[in-house]
Amino acid sequence: MSELIVYNNNYQQFEFFLFTMFSLMYFSGKSLKLIKKDVVRRKINQYTNWNILMIFTNYILNNCFNIYNIFISNFIAHNSLQVMLIFHIFLLYDKRILFLPIDDSPFILKYTFNNTISYKTLLQIEYLLANILVHILPVYYYGDLIIYNKYYDNNIPMYIYTILFKFMWILNISGNFNITSIYVPSFDLCNIKLINIAILGDYIVYKTSNSLSY
Repeated sequence: MSELIVYNNNYQQFEFFLFTMFSLMYFSGKSLKLIKKDVVRRKINQYTNWNILMIFTNYILNNCFNIYNIFISNFIAHNSLQVMLIFHIFLLYDKRILFLPIDDSPFILKYTFNNTISYKTLLQIEYLLANILVHILPVYYYGDLIIYNKYYDNNIPMYIYTILFKFMWILNISGNFNITSIYVPSFDLCNIKLINIAILGDYIVYKTSNSLSY
């Protein structure tokens, strides 16, 4: 993001942005039964993809309507950082959450190497490439809004909104607090711990970034 961009601090725009996302979550959750293919249904409603949708929406606001809202961009910046951290925490905690094949085959690289590489390896390659594209690059793109947070004069505690966004996502998409159900339904994990970790993680990341920013 360029420092030449002049942001506005219209809080009503930020509220409308969040309300729109929450409404889309509701309708998406209601329409899940219309999607017959199990893999597609889960991919569409994964938390990372909702973050990508917000990035795409904000791109349209910036480039088509010249709306550069500091609260929207700062929220996406912190949420993107949370997404990246959670993904890598999952990798450290238990790789089965992410690397367990849903349909026993990779999605993109299935026919690339003529079966010279195992499906498990191809699946891991897909996740690692996707990790760069949908987790690391958004943090890089919005990184200055975390590093130079005080420069942009944004004093709203964003961890409250990132927590709210997570709760609205899981309640609308899953209908409960079973975080892993959208990823690997067969994986049994204590979801109370995940909820507590998510809340604590949002708070710590915000406080840490806020203390380091200038």
